[in-house]
Amino acid sequence: MKTLLKNVRIETDYLTEGSFTYGTATKKLAIMFDSGIITAVLDNEVEISKENLTEDLVVIDGQNTLLLPQLREMHVHFDKSKLGIPWTPIVPVKNRIERFTKEFDYLNKVPLSFSKRMENLINLELSCGVTHFRSHIDIHPTVGQRYLESAQKVLENYQNKLDYELVAFPQHGLLLSNAFNEMKTALENGANLVGGVDPISIDNDLETSLNQTFELATQFNVPIDYHLHERHHDARKVFTKFLTLIEETKWQGKVTISHAYGLRDLPIEERKELFARLAANKVTIISSIPLDFVIPPLTELKQAGVKILIGCDNIYDCWSPFGNGDVMDKLNRYAEIFDLTTQKELTESLELVTDQKLITASGWIKTGMPANFTLVNAGSTAEFVARKVPVTASYFKGQRVK
Repeated sequence: MKTLLKNVRIETDYLTEGSFTYGTATKKLAIMFDSGIITAVLDNEVEISKENLTEDLVVIDGQNTLLLPQLREMHVHFDKSKLGIPWTPIVPVKNRIERFTKEFDYLNKVPLSFSKRMENLINLELSCGVTHFRSHIDIHPTVGQRYLESAQKVLENYQNKLDYELVAFPQHGLLLSNAFNEMKTALENGANLVGGVDPISIDNDLETSLNQTFELATQFNVPIDYHLHERHHDARKVFTKFLTLIEETKWQGKVTISHAYGLRDLPIEERKELFARLAANKVTIISSIPLDFVIPPLTELKQAGVKILIGCDNIYDCWSPFGNGDVMDKLNRYAEIFDLTTQKELTESLELVTDQKLITASGWIKTGMPANFTLVNAGSTAEFVARKVPVTASYFKGQRVK
């Protein structure tokens, strides 16, 4: 359906007075889209000529909202949600192995189906404006492909509302649970990325665990997104091995490390050397912005050229009773923790949930892009981030979702 969205604004530059940046310049524009693709970006409404206003054209008034890129949830677990289940606190455990063992038993007995719990989680995040998801899905011999197949079935009903990536995730340890063959099957069955978790503290064999992870990635030509909670010297050893394998397999730009708590444990000089190497190998770090003093030095990483992204991770599950499913709330927390208070810092922080550079001379939105975008009733991106302005509307492939 041919659609014209008019009366929206994009930011084009920063406004300064001396050395102080006090705002952003905006310009009004209109965009046309058809079949889910941007077909025209009209710099001002004068360009909306009468011949464009054909009978089959749907016209939407953006009401002077700010036009921003698609919001992306880059770390979530579709299969772990307890949303829709009456309140239960998390059960105390001695360690993570006991946690995921008890979790599996609990999820097998919950009084609400996998599909309904997953739908509740997706709908919650859609209501906050997200239209892209990367979800880790547990894969191990005990569960087999059941969670993956169930998630894929649910996603069939959301084809016009979101896009997604599914990570085959050996939560119980690639080696510890003997999950290698099930991981292969998951990748054959449509998982988009190889996951993994703690090759030392869970698998107890750094070399074999990471070698098998890269074997899967290279065999199926897929990226890696790896949960890494290792600390201190163990973190140092894991990052060194990761970088060696990336360079050996030429897997630059295809590796993400989620959590990466141990980076905060390294001395400053060692950080500089390691962060430069991470940037050179185009490694991405994803954080859920934890408040328990394990958050990695994200601004240092960003300054070193390492891509940083954000995900909600736990949203009321067996690991945490918290989480509201709003990536913008996580971004606001990130800005507050790292004292990002300037117009430019707050504006640039949006890249952590859009993976899109925002302010450019020609504007971020281009003809030929998917018609995935966000509308916000804010004067600027900085206001959107700092003041937690609600998303007014989200569009996916040209269809309104929120």
